[in-house]
Amino acid sequence: MRYCAWPKCSVRVVRGYCPPHARDTDLRRGSPLERGYSARWTRRAADFRRRFPLCGDRPDGRPPVSSLCWNTGRTTAGAVVDHVIPHRGDQMLFWDELNNWQTLCTACHGAKTQAGQ
Repeated sequence: MRYCAWPKCSVRVVRGYCPPHARDTDLRRGSPLERGYSARWTRRAADFRRRFPLCGDRPDGRPPVSSLCWNTGRTTAGAVVDHVIPHRGDQMLFWDELNNWQTLCTACHGAKTQAGQ
């Protein structure tokens, strides 16, 4: 057990935030729709995954960012379209398919996200 990740919170948790702070964090972040993940995104991401189906795939054969599968030569089906550079609301980065999208498996995406990349 460890302390909640919220500054100065003394509640012990297995990981992350205690329930009240987890809700506060989610509210500040906004819903997926509020962050731009609309039906349009779902269609474009599905098309991207069809064209780049493996973990670590990027347009023009560029090397991926944080794909352990690609780095170790494993062939793993991709499940998530990831933003190489987190967009943080920047619509130009959000929709930049050629330079800022890559396909990752759920394990690599989770590791990249947890590392804050």
